Amino acid sequence: MRSRPNTTQRGYGAAHQALRRRWTSQVERGEVTCWRCGRLIPPGAKWDLGHDDRDRSITRGPEHLRCNRSTASHRAGRRARRAVQRDYRSPLW
Repeated sequence: MRSRPNTTQRGYGAAHQALRRRWTSQVERGEVTCWRCGRLIPPGAKWDLGHDDRDRSITRGPEHLRCNRSTASHRAGRRARRAVQRDYRSPLW
């Protein structure tokens, strides 16, 4: 089984983490809208610093956790993980 790429390889290295820290105070004050859906990210809500869907080297900005994790790229990963989990099940179950 292949190991998962580290955070830097997945686009979440030091530069991404520093940019997220710079956005944090504005997001926590409720001053930022989700770049994906355009709605306000309310104070206290969980959020991600989202990448472009086609080019992960481009950071688009803060987005709702749900908006980010419902993208096609995340769905493909969930399907792959479920397929691997099914492979380990006994055919007798």
